[in-house]
Amino acid sequence: MPPARSIPRILIVEDSIFIGLALQDMCDSLGWALIGPAVTIADGMRLARTEAIDAALLDVALGDSESWDIATILQQRAIPFAFTTGHALAGILPARFAATPILRKPFRMAGIEQLIGSLLAAPASPPPA
Repeated sequence: MPPARSIPRILIVEDSIFIGLALQDMCDSLGWALIGPAVTIADGMRLARTEAIDAALLDVALGDSESWDIATILQQRAIPFAFTTGHALAGILPARFAATPILRKPFRMAGIEQLIGSLLAAPASPPPA
């Protein structure tokens, strides 16, 4: 008998309660386990360090800060992730994240499903040197 397929565990970092709830509903509908949503940099970093995560969606702007530190932890752990934003990222996106997928807000469930599906299908990449 083949091993049971594990449910993908998706980290959500989003400071908007409404968007976080919508993402939670989408994850539930798609059969994914939600980690979070984390609403602060500190919470996101803690979850990124300690949880078993298969993929992540990170809101770029969290309060007055950006989610770069969380993204760095995910990179170090070779966990695929994408940024979400409603803003232009020209001039603020660090070069080390230039190849990171970006999902523009507002988004729909089909876009989330396609993006997370591609993250889950991607081979694990080694952390940057």
